Amino acid sequence: MKKIFYFSLGVAIGVVMVSKARAYVKNRLPQGASSFLFSDEENLPATTLQALLQEFSMTMEEKEKQLVDKFLNK
Repeated sequence: MKKIFYFSLGVAIGVVMVSKARAYVKNRLPQGASSFLFSDEENLPATTLQALLQEFSMTMEEKEKQLVDKFLNK
């Protein structure tokens, strides 16, 4: 139970920190560069979480494919 709590806490802190960093960079860049990189996203924490989940899913699929090739396709 403790592991789930600390894992959830770490994910929440990570999302907050990444969204704060993205907001800081977005505000410090010139308008043209900011709109090119961030495409005027309104809900920055939600888009940050979505991007992190997509990255996790892609990595998980790649690892699954490697394991299938290694163990099932001998």
